[in-house]
Amino acid sequence: MDTYIYEIIAKQLSSVSTPEEDTILREWREASPDNEAAYIKARQVWQDAPRSLPLSRQKQFNAAAAWSKVNQVLQQEAPPAKTVRMPVFKIAAAAVLLITLSAGAWWLASRPSLKVQELAANEGKIKSLELSDKSVITLRPGAKIKYSEGAERVITLEGEAFFEVAADPRHPFLVKTPNQSVVEVLGTSFTVKTADAHTTVVVSTGKVRLGRANDTTSVILTSGQKGVWGNGQLSADDNDDPNFMAWKTGIFQFNDQSLLEILPQLADFYGKVIRIEDGYQATAAQQKATISFQDQSCDEVLHELQLLLGFHYKQEGDTIVIGR
Repeated sequence: MDTYIYEIIAKQLSSVSTPEEDTILREWREASPDNEAAYIKARQVWQDAPRSLPLSRQKQFNAAAAWSKVNQVLQQEAPPAKTVRMPVFKIAAAAVLLITLSAGAWWLASRPSLKVQELAANEGKIKSLELSDKSVITLRPGAKIKYSEGAERVITLEGEAFFEVAADPRHPFLVKTPNQSVVEVLGTSFTVKTADAHTTVVVSTGKVRLGRANDTTSVILTSGQKGVWGNGQLSADDNDDPNFMAWKTGIFQFNDQSLLEILPQLADFYGKVIRIEDGYQATAAQQKATISFQDQSCDEVLHELQLLLGFHYKQEGDTIVIGR
């Protein structure tokens, strides 16, 4: 059994595990009958051990006491009518298990790197994080994540982020979102966006699985594909948005797109409210542009589009109004 799993078992049995660690343990137990059998055995040893061997608040562990308590458990299990000699290696294995569980519990509880950590991209700036496995997460302004690194690499995301995941088949990389969507990865790069009870995944390279927690329904997405999960519906298609990474690259590219299609993308990118006057809606749907922008302000982009298409715009409070 993985030592990390032992540590989570010890922490759970000591009533100090976190919800994320409980989830990791549950998923590990459900992965195979052998895992479940190993858990039951570990729990039994823990429950059978006398309570005089508690989780040490001083972060100390008495190995001699552990041997003594295990020996007592073995003696209690023996039939009273005859003496049963247990092989030395079995006694040693039981003692090592008890030592690992008890010592591991306080060690895990006090080890910051295994606790759930948080990162938020506030103040309108992009933030990047490199995990210990060399995976890199880039957060769009306004996004935030919670993450832990252990038997499974688990990220909880609100907002939008770009992931460049280091390949490690032995340690799955999971991205969880508020609407209970789960993105499972082996080694790839992709974006995840959460908004309005929907989760959208666009894969740049590699392959991911998009599904829902505790649901067998899922879809495999490969490079160049987009998957959406929301309102009980799961869909997958080719990604037709060349600007899905604009928030990270600062590059916009429009190819024969109408002003009606362009403006919502600008509003999302710059965090602005842009409204088209009712009397200009039909015209805006017919005005098309093939143009690109890089690292330009909203006003600069609108001015170039104005010169190209001939509309006018003005600021009304916090809203930019487009019209004749």
